[in-house]
Amino acid sequence: MIAIGIDTGGTCTDAVIYDAASHQVLSYGKTLTTKKDLKVGILGALRCLDQELLKKAEHISLSTTLATNACVEGKGGRAKLVFIGVKPAFVEKMQGTYGLPPVSEIYFLPGDASETVGEEKKPDWERFRADVREMFCEFDSVAVVQMNPKYNDGKYELLAEKIIKEELDVPCVRGYDLYQEINVQKRGATALLNARLLPVMNAFFASIDRSLEELGLKLPILVVKSDGSIMSREYAVSRPVETLLCGPAASIIGAMELSSQKDALIVDMGGTTSDVALVKNGAPITSAAGISIGEWQTMVKGVTIDTFALGGDSAVEYEDNQIYLDKRRVVPLCMAAAKHPEMVTKLHNLVSTYAAYSYPANQFFMLLNEPENIEKYTAGERKLVEALANGPLIFEEAAEAVGVSPYIFKTKRLEDEGVIIRCGVTPTDVMHLYGDYTDYNVQASKMGIDYLHIVTRKPAEEICQSIYDLAKCRLYDNLVRIFMKYETGKEPSPANRAAMEKLTRYIFESSRQKGGFQFLKADFAAKINLIGIGAPTRIFLKDVSDLLGTAADIPEYAKVANAIGAAVGSIVSEYAVKIEPCAYKGGFGNFMVTGGAEVVTFEYYDQALDEAKRIAEERAYQKAVDQGAEGSIKVELAVFEDYYDLAGGEGTRLFLETKVIGKAAAE
Repeated sequence: MIAIGIDTGGTCTDAVIYDAASHQVLSYGKTLTTKKDLKVGILGALRCLDQELLKKAEHISLSTTLATNACVEGKGGRAKLVFIGVKPAFVEKMQGTYGLPPVSEIYFLPGDASETVGEEKKPDWERFRADVREMFCEFDSVAVVQMNPKYNDGKYELLAEKIIKEELDVPCVRGYDLYQEINVQKRGATALLNARLLPVMNAFFASIDRSLEELGLKLPILVVKSDGSIMSREYAVSRPVETLLCGPAASIIGAMELSSQKDALIVDMGGTTSDVALVKNGAPITSAAGISIGEWQTMVKGVTIDTFALGGDSAVEYEDNQIYLDKRRVVPLCMAAAKHPEMVTKLHNLVSTYAAYSYPANQFFMLLNEPENIEKYTAGERKLVEALANGPLIFEEAAEAVGVSPYIFKTKRLEDEGVIIRCGVTPTDVMHLYGDYTDYNVQASKMGIDYLHIVTRKPAEEICQSIYDLAKCRLYDNLVRIFMKYETGKEPSPANRAAMEKLTRYIFESSRQKGGFQFLKADFAAKINLIGIGAPTRIFLKDVSDLLGTAADIPEYAKVANAIGAAVGSIVSEYAVKIEPCAYKGGFGNFMVTGGAEVVTFEYYDQALDEAKRIAEERAYQKAVDQGAEGSIKVELAVFEDYYDLAGGEGTRLFLETKVIGKAAAE
C-alpha cells in the first residue's frame, strides 16, 4: 500500500510517499510551516514530492497542530455546555478545574438517570426546548453531558441533541458518545472543547480540499489521533479533540517503523521543542489520565510524551559577556535572511562598528500575525506593528520606530501573543557554519556569531562549540530526568530537580575536559538504547548517548519520521464495559453490567462476564468501523478484576469491579 503522510510541525511541514508493504520511503519533502494558512505549507510540501508517485497513492494521512494551537491560543467557535443532572454547586466548588467556564455560562438541566422511579427525576424536555429556542441562538455548537449516563446508555444526551437540532440545526456533541469514563466534569470539559474545535477542523479540511484540487488529486483523507492511530476524515470532523498532540504521536509511530528497537527512549528534536517517549515491548507508553494542554484537562488518551524547550531554533542570548541557551524559539538568522537578504547588510553594519551593547543588538523583529483588534494595544505597540509591515527591523531600528531607547525597549506582550517574533542566533545558525545543514543564508549566521565574538571577546569557533555544548547539556539533563521518572514512577520534587540539574551539568562539563574527574567519576548508565528522530538529533544525540553509556539509533529518514508515522498509522479503537456489585434500583441479582444499551443484572458473575465481553467486543468493532476501518477487523479482549482483601484470612475478598476492554484493529 502506497500512502502519503504529512505532518505540520511548529517549524516545518514534512511530507513523504511511503510504501507500507516494502517499508520504503519513495519520496519526501520538507518546507516551512505557514501558521497563518496551513494550506500553503502543505501544498508546498506536496509539490516537493515525486508527482508521478503522488498519483499512485491510495490515501493521504495528516497530523495537524490545529487543535493544539487552538487550545493554547484560546481560539475556536462559540459553544454552549449543557449539564444534565449535574448540580451547579458541585461545579462551582471545582472553580474552573478542567477548563470549564464559570457556572453562569453553563446551562444546567435537572434529571438523574440513576433514579428509575419518579417523574420528577426526569428532565423537563418542554422547558428545555423553550430555553434552547430563546437562549442558545448565538452559539455555533452545543455540548451535552449527562450525569450517570451508564444507566440508560446516554439516552438523555440523545434526547437533548434531538431537540437542539430541531430548534437550531447546529452541531451537537454528546459527552457519553466521546468517552464513557466517570468524572462528569472532565467529560464536560472534553465535550465542550470538542464543540469549540468543530469549525476549526471544518476550515482545515476546506483548505486541504483546495490543495488537493489544485494538484488534481482525489484521495481518501485520514487523520492521526492523539495515540498515534488514525481515523477517517468523517470521524475527525466530529471529533477534532482526538487530534490533540497528534504530531508528537505521529513521530513516535514513525520512529518505531524506522527502527528495530523494541525497548527504547525515542527523542524527537525539532525546531522548537524536544519530545521524548518510552517504548516497551514495541508499544509506546500511553497516558491513562488524559491529555492536559493549556487550561484544558481532557479525557483524550494519547502517547505519554515529555516535552522540553530545546530545538534547532532555541534562542542564543548573552549576559555579562557569557552566552546561554534560552527556552524560547526565535527564527534563525539564516532562515530569516534567506527571505529578507537586506538583513545581512544590517548585520554587517552592526559588526563593522565593533561595539558591544547590553541589549541583543544582533536580533531582529518580524511581524508574524497582524492583530484583528489593534486598538487594544498601546500607541508604541501599534507603531511597531505598522513599521514591521514593511519587513524585519534590527533591534535598534525597532526601538527607534517606537520612539524609545533600545535599552528600555519592551516587546513582551506582542511576542507572547504571537503578533511578532524575534530573529536571532540559534543552534541552526551554527549548523550552517559547520556545514551540518546549509539550506539557508550562511552569511547571516556568520555575522550573528561575529557579533557574539565582539560581546564575549571569545573566538567564533569557541562560541559555536559552546552553543552545541549548551544544547547537548540540556538534552543530557532532561534525558536523565526522564529516565529517573520512569525508574521511580514519579517526577522529582523541585528541590531534587534543582540538585539533579547541578549534578548533570557537572557530569557533562567534566566529561568534556581532560582530567575532569579527579577522584570520583559520576555518571548515569541507561539500560535501553535511544532512537533519534528530527533533523537536529544526528548532531546532538550521539555524544549524549555516549555519556549515558548506551547506543543512539538514528535512522536514515529520521528527519521525516513524523510524516512516516502519519502514513503508516492504523485504525485502532477501544471500548470498556464494567461489572459492579448490583446497586441498580430497577434490577435484580448480584452483579450489574453497564456500558451497553441498558443496565443488565445477573445472579452469577460468569453470566455477567460473558455479557460484558459480548458488549465490549461488539462496540469496539463498531467503533473501529465508525473510525473508517474496512475489511478484516480483529478484536481482542482484556479483563481487569479488582478485589479488596478483607481481614480474616487468605481468600477472603470483597468484589469491587471488573473492567472488560475490547480493542479492535484493522488487519
